[in-house]
Amino acid sequence: MPPDEILCCSFPTTLKRATREWFTKLPTSSIDSFEHLSNAFLRHFIGGQRPKRLADYLLIIRQREKETLRSYMKRFTRETLEVDEADDKNPPKMMAKMLLKAQKYMNAEDALVAIKDVEKT
Repeated sequence: MPPDEILCCSFPTTLKRATREWFTKLPTSSIDSFEHLSNAFLRHFIGGQRPKRLADYLLIIRQREKETLRSYMKRFTRETLEVDEADDKNPPKMMAKMLLKAQKYMNAEDALVAIKDVEKT
């Protein structure tokens, strides 16, 4: 079987219309393997498997107690793949800005953990 990189790069060439639109809306770095991509695709397009989700659904996704920001953002990004309708009030530019800001906080969180680990030893 070809490596994941080849499978993931060739996959979009097989898509048309709604499937291509779904693929192009995947957030950057939201897929980490071909298996993950395949599962996300199947979950999204197999009818009757899940209720329709509007962009407002993302507003209820909260960071859990003791959940790292990095873990929360990974879960949030996965959930964005489940949204069926685009929300013109929240264009991709806003999402990109939010993800960039979150990345800065995640880096700071990682640095604090590293400092605490050094202090323990």
